[in-house]
Amino acid sequence: MLSKTALEQLIAAWPDENGSSSNPKIYEAWLERERRYDARIIQNALGRDRILALTEKQKEWLEDRLARLLTKKDITLVSDDEILGQYELVTEHFLPHGSEKIIDAYNRRQKLN
Repeated sequence: MLSKTALEQLIAAWPDENGSSSNPKIYEAWLERERRYDARIIQNALGRDRILALTEKQKEWLEDRLARLLTKKDITLVSDDEILGQYELVTEHFLPHGSEKIIDAYNRRQKLN
């Protein structure tokens, strides 16, 4: 939770309608704290092993899916099951583990023909 002074500074630094902040350093620091908080919530929901097992493409797709979810709901309202559901969509339906190697091998064979 922000102190009263920190909250006042953040409000003063909040970007205007043109996207300009009177104090970008304070605003960027707040954004970074929010990103770290979101990452902790997601890591707690998925667990370290699941996250480490993701391929780069799966990470990209999962980040996209979670970003879409977080545009609809605040992270504090998102359940662990919703986060896990996005993970399962990516890893079991959109891009299952091992499918990238199969696609790459297929594409290499097509180039040879």
